[in-house]
Amino acid sequence: MSVYKPKDREGREKSPYYHFDFTVTVHGERRRVHGSTGERTLRAAEKYQEAERRKILRGGPNDDLTLTAAIERYALEVLADKPGGIDTIIGLQHCERLIGGDRRLANITANDIAEAVLRRAGETHGAKNPKLVSGATVNRNVIEPMRAVMFRAARVWGVGCEPHKIDWPKLRRREAQPRERELSDEEAAAFWQELRPDFHPFTMFLFSRGLRLNAALGLMKLDVDIERRRIRVWIKAKGLRWVPISNADAAVIEAEMKKSPLPNVWTYEVQRGRTKGMRMALTLNGYRRSQETALRRAGITDFRRHDMRHDFATKLLRATRDLALVQKALAHSSITSTMRYAHVLDDDLFEGLNAESRNSTGAGRRKAE
Repeated sequence: MSVYKPKDREGREKSPYYHFDFTVTVHGERRRVHGSTGERTLRAAEKYQEAERRKILRGGPNDDLTLTAAIERYALEVLADKPGGIDTIIGLQHCERLIGGDRRLANITANDIAEAVLRRAGETHGAKNPKLVSGATVNRNVIEPMRAVMFRAARVWGVGCEPHKIDWPKLRRREAQPRERELSDEEAAAFWQELRPDFHPFTMFLFSRGLRLNAALGLMKLDVDIERRRIRVWIKAKGLRWVPISNADAAVIEAEMKKSPLPNVWTYEVQRGRTKGMRMALTLNGYRRSQETALRRAGITDFRRHDMRHDFATKLLRATRDLALVQKALAHSSITSTMRYAHVLDDDLFEGLNAESRNSTGAGRRKAE
């Protein structure tokens, strides 16, 4: 079949792009290949189809791998030992739903991903929250996981996909300006009063060290080196890394390890039921519910879990006035990411410039009086 534009029952075009649908015999097996060319002109679409046919004929050994199978394999090979892998898994589940789990990974095009991005951007957070998901959420749920899976498939699994030819930056949605929310002294006092006591140590550590929640939550005893004041955590895009901790952080971690009979560092005390009084590993959902309850009871609005990291960075920069140090503490790959906090130094400069000088007219007049 030649390239075509799909139409609905009334004969109206369902997409502005030409699609392809052809069969090809590879190693004695007849295959049907179909999808969108991502092209609007007939000539370009036919050229795309021919390139796709050639790619199938010279295809890799795993070109039959479906998106669902690729996701399962990626989860086992890459995410199994990754403490923060739950976010990637959630994103991959969205990709499977939006693109189609039965689609062959080798046939997924940039246009398929673009359409998944558009669909995800039109979705809300659920029936209880009708607000559309943000651009950052769309990128995290579609662009980043698909890019990771496709590059691994091409480089490791022998799949004939070509992720290096996809312009990933152009597929990304625009993200809102970053925010640097920190708690005031009054808010902090109210929050700590409402937060259940057995969650205090972990929360104190989040505020004092600034690690991402998933990385900190997955800390195990074997990844703690109290003597050298360091812990091993999963750093985004870098893998497991040893990072330094303060003496105060070390004291908190050491105390929590003594309480815990489990290999996990962070635990909580069961409040009711048959297991009342026992220590259980702290979970993401359990901590999230407890923190949200404490924030609500304390009357604190517009504060998210990730803002604890912003709170840490803002206060550290204000205390040290050293962007490079903050970059290292946050494990940012580039100083560009850390520059979002530079306004803290600008605010201090503004206050200094507006402070009344000793040699100002007002200061001299007061001295004379």
